[in-house]
Amino acid sequence: MFTKIYYFLHKKLSKPEERGEYSAGLWQDAVREKVFSLCKDNQGKILEIGCGEGLFLQRIAKDEKFSNVIGLDIWRDILSRCRNRLEDAAIGTVKLVQADAGRLPFKAAALDSVVCINVFFNLASEEVVCSVLEEIARVCKKGGTVIFDIRNSLNPLLFLKYKTARFYDATVKNLPLRTYHLKKIYTYLDKYGFEVTQQKAIGFPYNMFAPIFVVRAKKIL
Repeated sequence: MFTKIYYFLHKKLSKPEERGEYSAGLWQDAVREKVFSLCKDNQGKILEIGCGEGLFLQRIAKDEKFSNVIGLDIWRDILSRCRNRLEDAAIGTVKLVQADAGRLPFKAAALDSVVCINVFFNLASEEVVCSVLEEIARVCKKGGTVIFDIRNSLNPLLFLKYKTARFYDATVKNLPLRTYHLKKIYTYLDKYGFEVTQQKAIGFPYNMFAPIFVVRAKKIL
């Protein structure tokens, strides 16, 4: 019964055009909305890591300001779905790349902006997150930006949700659903030459216990 209620609410709270997609959901969409607003000042070549079915990629590629957009994901099948979504929207300017986020197939300082959203909580460990941040630092130009989100370890309801999710959501049974301490993530950003310029909370409460934080950082080294 609880599983049926969860899927009913998940469907109702997802955008109509996104229902049925793996990356759909209330919080996932809230992250995409917030990140899109933070991208308004970005220019040049922009990469989305973990683009999935292209829900964020489609939106940003429609903006004429972003003329050089790349989507990257490790899964061939989901990239195929992304390609179909972009084709259906008559968007033919996006380059799609299949690769591991920990081994980005780009030269050093090749990108102006990197977006990595609704991804870190699905990675296997904090060490993997570090390797991704290190790669982002390598491919991002000095003065460029990275925007990402984390699920917050200090939010007790989120912790409980992720501990019990496998019992009612079949799509996450093989996922780690990891949360992180924001201050620790900041130490990694500092280590890899980034300076945090913006931090936005998503979900209640809007303080250190918020379930999600979106972070925008500038490459200074």
